Amino acid sequence: MQSIGINDFTYYNYPTGLTVSPDGKHGAIAVVNANEENNCYDSCLWLYDMADGSCRKLTSGKKERNFIWLDGETILFTSDREKRHEAEIKKGEDWTSFYRISIHGGEAEFAFELPYKVQKMKLAGNRLVMTVKYDYQKPDFAHMTEEEKKEAYKSWEEEKDYEVFDELPFWANGQGIVNKKRTRLAVCDLETKEVRIVSPDYENVEGFWVEGGEQVLYISNLYTDKKDVYQGLKLYTISSGKLETVVEQKDMSIDYACILKGKVTFFGSYMKDYGFNENDKLYTVENGAVTLLSDYDDSIHDSICCDCKFNDGASAVHDENYIYFIATLRKQSVIRRFDAAGHMETLVDRQGAVHSLALCGNTIYYPAMRDMGLTEIYSFDGKEEKKLTSFNDAILADREVCPVEEFTFTCQGLELDGYVMKPAGFDPEKKYPGILTVHGGPRATFGPTFFHESQVFANAGYFVFFTNPLGSDGRGNEFADITGKHGGIDFDCCMALTDEVVKRYPQIDEKRLGIMGGSYGGFMTNWAIGNTTRFAAACSQRSIANWISKCMTTDIGYYFNMDQLAADPWNSPEKMWAHSPLKYADMAKTPTLFIQSDEDYRCWMGDALQMFSALKYFGVEARVCLFHGENHELSRSGKPKHRIRRMTEMMNWFDKYLK
Repeated sequence: MQSIGINDFTYYNYPTGLTVSPDGKHGAIAVVNANEENNCYDSCLWLYDMADGSCRKLTSGKKERNFIWLDGETILFTSDREKRHEAEIKKGEDWTSFYRISIHGGEAEFAFELPYKVQKMKLAGNRLVMTVKYDYQKPDFAHMTEEEKKEAYKSWEEEKDYEVFDELPFWANGQGIVNKKRTRLAVCDLETKEVRIVSPDYENVEGFWVEGGEQVLYISNLYTDKKDVYQGLKLYTISSGKLETVVEQKDMSIDYACILKGKVTFFGSYMKDYGFNENDKLYTVENGAVTLLSDYDDSIHDSICCDCKFNDGASAVHDENYIYFIATLRKQSVIRRFDAAGHMETLVDRQGAVHSLALCGNTIYYPAMRDMGLTEIYSFDGKEEKKLTSFNDAILADREVCPVEEFTFTCQGLELDGYVMKPAGFDPEKKYPGILTVHGGPRATFGPTFFHESQVFANAGYFVFFTNPLGSDGRGNEFADITGKHGGIDFDCCMALTDEVVKRYPQIDEKRLGIMGGSYGGFMTNWAIGNTTRFAAACSQRSIANWISKCMTTDIGYYFNMDQLAADPWNSPEKMWAHSPLKYADMAKTPTLFIQSDEDYRCWMGDALQMFSALKYFGVEARVCLFHGENHELSRSGKPKHRIRRMTEMMNWFDKYLK
């Protein structure tokens, strides 16, 4: 039996984006793999046969991930196998090449190309409905003659040496500079290849659904100066070109929309009771009047923490009778459905995490993690869950997977869940170091599921323990609401867990405790080192140190952070500072490693550098490992070599101070 090592994630398979053929006979799956040698991720399409349960690789180009079914035997996917427009793209043009492949074998064939950067796509009869990236600061190469392009190239080349910002947000995590950039809705006639952009100028399309092959519902945010948190819902009729406003963009956020029994039905929130993070309720709308259909309090997403999955699918799907969706309940994600009358039922309630959903007839298909395993594809036919694939069984069968032990404890009268992973080869007569890990969000959720980072540390001889403090997802709005309380009751929950774990597991050496976390977990790590000397070492990742600077430098800071703190830099700077870990850095004694990415625009590097500088100023051991070209997702989807270096830095740091 092998120990799970730092680079084992490069051996895992990551199935994602499952879709079922129109005739229901096959499923297509994109399987992502980390390529350590080339420092990238490969993705090929696999075909699952519903009749005999066989699964085979369909493509081998290593870049096939965005795809749809054209019919029961043909798949359309995007790629650029011939590098057809490599030179034009370098000059600034946008191009997407499409390929067809038969499920019966043979090479993929070039189908057509479009002068747009295509993102998501869905079929509507003989038309392709898609979202495309649109840059208002760049020449419109798609509608230029070759002569016009030559002149445009020159002017565009000169623009590359600087950026101009005149909007909020001006950058976004994972997207880079987004100033004057929008995602637009477009329709392509597959016979003529004519493309119509159908969403208005400066409207950012954030989700769309094809209804009956003729209508498209989409949610969007129209702005030209500062993007707000409100969204509108629109209905586009393809044949007539008619665009109708269903819900005005004025006071709601909207997550998912469809037509049930002839009525537009959607998940949305007025954000009046719990702010921007408030869970959605179910609504219908007729003639512009929005009516509450179900006063729902749980989440409608999978919030279970995971650092070894890729998820291209949808968290909700529908037919004419039901909306099927994922909900996070305390320590697991389940599958539920609403009918057109607002009646809800839970269909699949099993420990683990469901990543996305696909629907065919009465059967639901979904990638999920079960029984401390990695992601596989499952189905539910209304009676039982069935495991369809075994992409990772052989890998884990040869690895030392450490189980998660569960218990409950209380903090200020509140019952919480505690989780502990014992070191591999645990000897009850020995003493071991322990690491408290804090999740991000704060509305994320830990559960007894496979987490690569935790497995690596447990296999290296550490106790690893964690909880879902107040502020976490999975227990309704009231539990998740820590507005204006960051560093208070949530910190108490983490410390109460630490007390409980040390009491329950006397093999943990109290003098060799560490703490680590990313994003909100990075905030909590920074907060902990300035408010307790309990920990002998810390690792703060993509962290938060100063709310005043963060809210004015990050993509969500100007609305999300100020909303969550119930404070702003002008009317209540003292409150923002009181909740900032940097304020307490002069009290810190804990050696701290900072892991940061220079393109993380969610938790910008300025915060990590401020905290690092403060520790060095006050004589505390500190180190920064700054990754170039990475963003907030470094630990989950960063370049393989960067992920390996990240974990190596962390392991070396904790080994130095805890072992």
